[in-house]
This record gives sequence, C-alpha cells and structure tokens, in this order.
Amino acid sequence: MFSRLIALFRTHEQAVPEPIVRPLSSGSASQPTSPLQSLERRHSFSFESEDRASFYRFLRDHIPIVSSGIWTWVNLCCTPQRMALSGSDSETRTATRILDNLSKRIYPRDDGDSRGFERLVQSIFLDLFTVGRVALIARLLPDRSGISHIQVIDPYLIHWKRDPEGIHRAYLEIEDGSLSPLPQDVFFYRTLLSDLHNPVGIEPLSSIPFVVDIEQRMLNDMARSSHNAGTPRLQIRMTPPEKHPGEDFESYTSRSNEYFSSTMQQFRTLEADDNVFTWSDVEVQLVGGAGREGTVWKINREQVIEDVITGLKLFPWVLGRSHGTTKNWVYAQYNLLMQIADSVQQLGSDLIEWLATLELRLHGNIADPNWKFTPNQDPFLVDRNRARLLELDRVERLVKNEFITRDQGIRELGYKPEADGKRKSNDDDGQKSLE
Repeated sequence: MFSRLIALFRTHEQAVPEPIVRPLSSGSASQPTSPLQSLERRHSFSFESEDRASFYRFLRDHIPIVSSGIWTWVNLCCTPQRMALSGSDSETRTATRILDNLSKRIYPRDDGDSRGFERLVQSIFLDLFTVGRVALIARLLPDRSGISHIQVIDPYLIHWKRDPEGIHRAYLEIEDGSLSPLPQDVFFYRTLLSDLHNPVGIEPLSSIPFVVDIEQRMLNDMARSSHNAGTPRLQIRMTPPEKHPGEDFESYTSRSNEYFSSTMQQFRTLEADDNVFTWSDVEVQLVGGAGREGTVWKINREQVIEDVITGLKLFPWVLGRSHGTTKNWVYAQYNLLMQIADSVQQLGSDLIEWLATLELRLHGNIADPNWKFTPNQDPFLVDRNRARLLELDRVERLVKNEFITRDQGIRELGYKPEADGKRKSNDDDGQKSLE
C-alpha cells in the first residue's frame, strides 16, 4: 500500500526515495484492492526503522490534509517565547549574556540566525507531530566550558534496555549494528505521548496511512471519472422540415441543408447578449458532465478526509472544514486543543531549560532559567469574563446573605485569605486583592 501511495506522486517528486518494504505474503501490489484488503496488506509489511520515519515525512510533505494538520499543530504550539531568569542581579546579567551567545550557535545549521532557541523549538515540534519523538545530543566545547552545538539523532536508532533496577536506559545503534550506551548528562529524548510499556513513544501518524491511501485512490478515481464524463456541451437538435407537395428530392435536400446551415451559423456567431430566432423545431439540451456524480464524489471524499483529520487529533473546523458545528461544541473542542497545546509547549520548555541550565552550570553560573510561552489568543475571552462576573456576583450574594463566610467566598473564587487583607490566587503567581 505504501509503495502504491508513493507511486501516485512519483511523477511529481523524483527525489523522494521509495520506502524499503519486505512483503511477507505473495501477490502483486499493483493490483487494485478493496479497502479491507489494503488494510490487511499494510499489516503484512515489515518496515526498516529509518524508512518509517521517511514515509511519515513523505505524508507530511505531499498529502495536503496531513500537511495542513501538522502545520496547524506546530503553529498552534509555537506562540511567542521568552527566557526568564531567577537569581541575583549579577548572576542574571551574566546568564543573559551567556544564553544570548548560546542561542546564536545552538541551532544545528550555521546561517547566522540569532534566534536559535525559537527555531529549535519549532523544529522539535515539527518532528514530534510527524514521528512522535525527538532525540538530541549536546556536543560540548573541547575544554568543556560550554555547549558547542547540538546533534540531531534519528530517534529510530535509539533503543532502550531495562537495567537490573527496572529503569530503561538509552542506547544508540551504530553503523555495524551494535548498540552504544548514550551519556545521560548530554542526551535529550522526548516523546509526544508517554507509554510506560513502550519507552520509544507513540507515532501520531500511525493511524493515517490506510485512510490516506483510500483518499488518494478516491482522488485518482475522481480525476479519471471526470475525464471520462467530459466537459458539458450544448446539443442542438433540429427536426428536418417537411417535404412540400411536388418537391423533388434534390430541392428538398438543398432546402433542408440551407436551413440547417443558417441555424448552425446563428449558434456559431452567438454572443453573450445575442438572441436566437428559430422555428419550434429546434431543441437545445446539455450533454456530458451533468448529473450528481461530482456531488457524490465530494461527499464521500469529505468523509474520508474527516477520518484523516481525526487521526491527526484535530477537529474539522480547525482546518476550515466545519459542517454546522454548534458554538458550544466548538467551545469545548477549543478548550481541549489549548490543553494539548499547553502540554506540548512544556516539552519545548523542557528542552530549552535543559540546554540553558547545562550551559550556565558549565560556566559556573547558578541562575535558574525558565522558558515561557505566550498563551494563545482566546476567541471566547468575552464569554469567559462574562461568566466570571456572574460567578463573582453569585458568591457576593451568598456572602451578603450569610450563607457562607467571607473566607469561604474568597476560597471559592480561587484565592487564599491572608492576615494582611490581601488575597492570593491559587492559579496565579502574582498578588491579587479582593475588595
């Protein structure tokens, strides 16, 4: 199935290598198969580790709906970012200079861009949503005074073994096939989703290929069907005139041909604002390309595309394919998307804080770095504020009518009572006062 899917694009992209697969059962891959047979065939193939990653990247780069879904996830998570440092003034000033220099050289491509941290976060998000994992090694300077650069490792070359204490340890597969232990102090590995029983993580696109194969075959069939149906055309049907009494055959034929030619000439020279004047023996109808075939194709393909979107862990309205979704349902889905984005952003913070901490400690600096993401803009902010005001009014009425105490009302609003009269929110780092 995978080789057939890639073959659809072979004429457009010659440089993409075809994944190496080993068929475990006999049969020609070029023969048309049903979706069920295609699913069985997909499970009857064994993949080399590097080829599976290449295939997922192929889907990301060549299947529009998959590319749009991954692009949406990456940009949803890549909000504006900044570094916050805590510590003494002298330590934070020195740390700022050290980390500015590190940001200029940390990205594994020497192109002069000083925003290395942001680009690195964007790159790992792209890999996380494509193959579900990312593996990096921090390469140190010869004198171990700092980080030289990072080396990106194919995550499919990372193998895990359980030690006698039950902890999984990472090993790198080298060229001769042997496994070399990875240094834990300079090795970074994260997965999009964690699985206690599978330390390599979960592939987010593993549920996509079968549906994508159906969608691409359907698109190909649509093109062939449309080509076969042809372009809609006008068919002009004229009833031959009646033969006059005593008219010979040659005169009748000449008169009929002249009438046919004059009517045909009217249609050939017809402009957009012209009219045609004929007897009632002329009939015009549309032939070719008519009917509901196009609508049926579109409905069927939209259903398959929605299955692909579901496999991408998105909702149709996020990619502009909403079909009458209610506002309340979109509100709930938006909250879920933001929760997922927050958890993925934490993976980006883990990487940058790990690199920054390692660099600062190698320089003898004890400042603590904190990589922060700006929250996504909330389209329901007005509704949330309105609901918050209603909640405040409700609690205030309960307090005034002595159903609850003032301190109970403060706690119900998410604040902590304090002796000095100030109220501190449980959900906020700053101080808030409640009048």
